[in-house]
Amino acid sequence: MIEFVNVRKTYGDFVALEGLTCSIPRGATVGLIGPNGAGKTTTMRILTTLTKATSGEITVDGTSVTHAPEHIRRRIGFMPDVFGVYEAMTAFEYLDFYARCNGVSPATRPSLIDDMLGLVDLAHKKDALVMSLSRGMAQRLSLARALLHDPEILVLDEPASGLDPRARVELRALLNELRNQGKTILISSHILSDLADLCTHLLILERGTLVAFDTLDNLLNRQTQRRIVIHTLAPTTELAAVAQRHAYTCISDDEQPLRYVLTGSGDDATHAHLLTACIHAGIPIHSFASERNSLERTFLQVTEGVI
Repeated sequence: MIEFVNVRKTYGDFVALEGLTCSIPRGATVGLIGPNGAGKTTTMRILTTLTKATSGEITVDGTSVTHAPEHIRRRIGFMPDVFGVYEAMTAFEYLDFYARCNGVSPATRPSLIDDMLGLVDLAHKKDALVMSLSRGMAQRLSLARALLHDPEILVLDEPASGLDPRARVELRALLNELRNQGKTILISSHILSDLADLCTHLLILERGTLVAFDTLDNLLNRQTQRRIVIHTLAPTTELAAVAQRHAYTCISDDEQPLRYVLTGSGDDATHAHLLTACIHAGIPIHSFASERNSLERTFLQVTEGVI
């Protein structure tokens, strides 16, 4: 649906984005991650027509972002990391203003705004001043603004920034609902644990260069070392020998004496053989689980060239 083809952006001698090329499928939720200055905001600003690429092209279903910006804006809802300057308006007035900007007819505006406030759970704040809203409520109101024209694509810049844990959970649930409605969503965030619960794909940038773009599952499975966590009913010395025979290292946990961590490069079949060998050796296993690679570790591996 969204095609980036050799997109480059420079500011004088500074290269903010270098040769970004990837294809985002319809209905995907893409986590855009990278350290500060990696090019995430630049990427979003070019996609949303707020900045022009120095070279290269972005298309949405074949339509050029550069050559048909008005058409693209009707298809994209953008939620910036800064809320705005209209704090003296009520929540209803704020959305009404943006509905007018998006060409929503006067007859349908009131019901549309009510629907949007209900969607983001702010119906009870319809007449409240924007300045009186909590950070989490303001973020949800900003998301409602981005949804007013029913865009196919949502571009969200740090939507969970500054939110408390409850507000983050509520925002995550809302974004999952929008994904289930078929929206294509691009999210920039430093909160990697939230992205792990939301995203189908990850786009990782480092110093303006694309270092990885793939499905979340594929990236999480790209690891040189896999871990198995084993809990036993009694201490065992036999486990280390079984692990060694399968080219794994066994590490015991001093704080949890019945917990052992095995590390190695085997696949799922190796893990099955390991479990069988443990049972044949009479090791009293309480639990045996392959530990999924974390998104944080995956990010460090990718950006540091470990994988």
